[in-house]
Amino acid sequence: MCLSTNIHFDYDGHYSKCGDDYEWIPTDARLYAISFRTSSLEEITYSLLKERISMKMVIDPFTRRLNLGYIPLAVEPKRQSYILDDEDVFVYQTSVDKEQRRSILHVEDIQELEII
Repeated sequence: MCLSTNIHFDYDGHYSKCGDDYEWIPTDARLYAISFRTSSLEEITYSLLKERISMKMVIDPFTRRLNLGYIPLAVEPKRQSYILDDEDVFVYQTSVDKEQRRSILHVEDIQELEII
């Protein structure tokens, strides 16, 4: 059985502290999406997720670093949670609220310094 997992993400922005909470401040007002057709959620790895985002946004992963994060819907006060490995990706995909909604993935685009 093949299942489809859709991930919506904001590309390029930053987190800002607002009182006790954190909020995401997008640079771009657009929302992007990628879809994975897999037999299980475990097949969507950290490296695959970053690769698909890089392909979608047409960026070179050798000159830019992507930080992936989200604000969990069930955590109060609101704060950012960064995705650092495969386990974090799985937790992100399976963390939903009562209406089965998942948080928007936030992608921070960090330009790396070139070594000459």
